[in-house]
Parts: sequence; structure tokens; C-alpha cells
Amino acid sequence: MKHFVFLFVILLCLSCNEKTNSQTNEATSNSNVTETSKITETKETSDTNDQDDWYWQNTQMSENNTFESWEQGAVDLVMLYRYGNNQNTPKTLEVGSIDENGKITINLPENIQTETKLGNLQNLVFYDIQDISKFIYTIPEAGYFGKTTINVMKDGATIGTLTLGNSVRVTYNLTNQSTLSMGDEGYIISWIYLDSAARMQGTEITNNTVRRDGTKPIETENTVAYDLEYKPGWNLVKTEVIGKYDLKHERGLNASWFKKHEHTVISEIPKDANYFFRKQNDY
Repeated sequence: MKHFVFLFVILLCLSCNEKTNSQTNEATSNSNVTETSKITETKETSDTNDQDDWYWQNTQMSENNTFESWEQGAVDLVMLYRYGNNQNTPKTLEVGSIDENGKITINLPENIQTETKLGNLQNLVFYDIQDISKFIYTIPEAGYFGKTTINVMKDGATIGTLTLGNSVRVTYNLTNQSTLSMGDEGYIISWIYLDSAARMQGTEITNNTVRRDGTKPIETENTVAYDLEYKPGWNLVKTEVIGKYDLKHERGLNASWFKKHEHTVISEIPKDANYFFRKQNDY
């Protein structure tokens, strides 16, 4: 009789154990499905945000001329100036500072020695006009110096760059040769110095077949307009991207091409403009 009772207990334990294993496996399976769903959902959600995340990587935007939670300490703001024979050691032009609390001060020197002439084609930072004969100059020999970015330096080393505008994308795109034609809308402001008053004008309308990696070619009409009425000394030049063509990208990422670039001299910094600090990866 004892043998039968002992056998019954063993069978009962095995049955319970199988049930427990079954429930555990089912729970694990459900957990895997849930985790897979979360990964899929995250991927689908982030596909359209990957680029925004990339543009903001190592980047801060100011508010009221101050960077909140500034961690770089006191730094100098300089423009690279007059490359000498040694291209690795350019001279610098001091144009301001950021204090330990993140407050930005721009203090442009009243008079500087210009680097080149207004009519020098190397001054075309954006290279967005195809036919250079479209340009009309009143004084092409006017002395010229200009920058779209300011270097941020600490203890003699460049730790990042500073740009001014109303869009994290545009202030990046229009300072990098490979992304100059991106259609993300907004503007960037450049600092331009001339030693005399001069005018630079030119408008070009072109029809182009454009594409980016993973996109189908589309036909676009692109307008580039320069209407720059320079005064002697420092000028603020606003370059605005107006309108865009959306390109269907095979990976679901944002891809676009500009409809219009408009370059104008403005009298003051717009209220919606902010500074963007982009820290170098090794700092």
C-alpha cells in the first residue's frame, strides 16, 4: 500500500512540475513577443526621428543669448583669419566669449584687415549659383572678410563651433558642403566685413533633375537670389531656405531639396534667432 501512495505522490509532483514549466514557457514566450513588439514600435517611431537626434548630437541651442547647463567653462570665440604658408596654423580674430555661466558676448573688432576681394569667387560660401556671370558687382575690388561659423576655443584648442540662425538643421546644412542643397527650411546668419560700401546682386532660376541616395529622381525648379547691399564695416547676411521638395527615401528617412535660397543683408539679428554650439567629438 505504501508503494502505491509513494508512486501517487511522485506522479502528482511530475504533473505539477509540467504545468509550472508550461506556464513559465508561455510567460517567456509572451514576454519575448512583448519585447519584440516594443523593439519594432521603437524602430518604427524612431525612423523619422533619427535625423533630428543626429542633428542635435553634441549640440546646444541658446536662449536669450545664454546656454543653459553650460559645462565648458569660460571660452573664447574666434574666427579663423588669414591663413599663412602653414595651413595648419591659421591666425585667429577674437570676436567674443562665453562665460562660465553660458552667457554669450559677441564683440566684433571695429576695424580689421580684409582677406580678399568681394569679386573673388572663393567668397561664395554656399556655391548655390551655377552661372557666375549672373552676379553684378558695383565694386568687385572692395576688401572682404566673411564667416558663417565662429570657432569656440578653450586653452588654445578648438572645442567646437558656433552658428547663428533659427534652425538646427539649416545652421548645420549650410555649413557643410555635402548638405548645402537640403531643403529643410529656416535660415543662417553670416558675419561679413567690407572696407567700403558695395553691392552684390544675382538671381538664377534653374530646372534640375535631383535625387539623393535611395530616392527616385524628381524634376525641380530652383531659385537662388542674392541681393546684398553692403555697408562699410560689419554686415549681417541672412541666407534663408524657402520651400522644399520632399524626396521619398527607401529607409523612411527625411530627404529633401531646396526650392529657393534667398541671401539678404539685415540690419539686426531677428528675435527668433539662436546660437547653436556644436561640440567636437573629442572634447
